[in-house]
This record gives sequence, structure tokens and C-alpha cells, in this order.
Amino acid sequence: MAKITVPKEPQDFGNDEQYNRNLAALAHGSFIIPVPFASLIIPLVLYKTTGQNDAYVKANAKEALNLLLFKYIVGFIFCILCFVLIGFPLLALLGLYLIIFPIIAAIQTMDVNSGSKVYEYPCIFRLLA
Repeated sequence: MAKITVPKEPQDFGNDEQYNRNLAALAHGSFIIPVPFASLIIPLVLYKTTGQNDAYVKANAKEALNLLLFKYIVGFIFCILCFVLIGFPLLALLGLYLIIFPIIAAIQTMDVNSGSKVYEYPCIFRLLA
């Protein structure tokens, strides 16, 4: 019969700082996950849970939520501009922006040499300060 033992001291499963960097990268990478409302739910949950203990995760989740607000507001304006036909290329550019920059943000967030610098998306307004 197999004998089950309980370890006497807790095991370290890795670097806590790297774990938090991965969570912060998940907040940015949620824009690429093809699940409905993932770009809202994942950063919001990280902001409210892990963000309470770690300022780096909180700041990156807040930046991802700012990108989400930017996406909806600018997307609405560009849809209105589709009636004038200028909105179609602008929507295409917004789609490219929402694919390329979250990938860059996730990669730079996981970079150990960044010195815990929070990635800021270029050319967006920040409603959450």
C-alpha cells in the first residue's frame, strides 16, 4: 500500500515576481483570447484580486481596462463615421491596433529587464487614473 506523506515546510514553486509578471501579461493578452468579454473580465478580476496586493499587476490591469474603454468609445465613433465611408479604414486600423499593441504589451510586461515599468499604450486616453 502506498504511503502518503505531508511535507513539513511549504515548497517554493517559483519566483513570485515572475508569477505577477505573467498575471500582468495576461491582463494585456486577454484582448487576443477569442472568448466573449474576456478582455473585460480578466483585467477586472486581476485588478480586484491580485491588484490589491501587487501594484504592478494593478497598474497593468488598469492600463488594459483603459484600452478596453478606448476600444468601445473609438469603435462607436468610427461606426458612426462609416456612414461617411471614412469609418471603414479607421475601423480596420483600430482592429490592427487592438491586435498588435496587446501582444507588444504582454511581451514587454513579461520582460525581466524592464525594471517593473508599466507598459502604457500609445495614443489612447486614460479614463481610469
